[in-house]
Amino acid sequence: MRKSSGHRTINSARVVAYSISDDVEMQLRQILFAILQKYNCTDLMAPIYTSIKELVINAIKANFKNIYFEDYAPQNSSNDIIKYEKALELFKLEISRENSNYFEKMARREDIMAVIDLWTDEKMLHVKVANPVTMTDTELRNVNKKLIDAENCKDLADYCIKNLDDPYREGAGLGLILIMMMLKSLQAPKDSLVITTEPRMTTAYLKIPLGNDLA
Repeated sequence: MRKSSGHRTINSARVVAYSISDDVEMQLRQILFAILQKYNCTDLMAPIYTSIKELVINAIKANFKNIYFEDYAPQNSSNDIIKYEKALELFKLEISRENSNYFEKMARREDIMAVIDLWTDEKMLHVKVANPVTMTDTELRNVNKKLIDAENCKDLADYCIKNLDDPYREGAGLGLILIMMMLKSLQAPKDSLVITTEPRMTTAYLKIPLGNDLA
């Protein structure tokens, strides 16, 4: 993190998260506010912070799921797929029962974290959220489909109406849709949200235009 004399100006910063803790949220808010203050657009704080938090939540959940399944990989048989879907439902139940403290302890022990990098380049905010888990082909296709669908919808309600029969079982992914709607409202480029995966790494890259004309 670099600082200038006088007013506090942040050009780049990194936050490491094993869970969505109060400390992580506070760090992200402070860093983001300092950046937005520099560009006189602090009224964008809520939508941008919400978007970043959604990406971090997705990364943390992926890490927790990897811990839960212990690198479980179903084969191609229907029985294995059914077992995987049942295990996935159990995982969601564990999360809903607020057992995230256990997963956080396991993540710290195994050093499985989400790394959030924020930096600015002229009037552009860049955010990269990376976690050491590979997405499956199905998960990546599902994510890309949601991003494409969101691009073709005018708002969240429109998306929900058009996707009532979503066949995927790994979550509605409405966080990604909200991010896309926010980007559209800021007239951001179509490639402003990109999610990629490779062996032992998934990265979400977000770029958001800043400036008085958008504030």
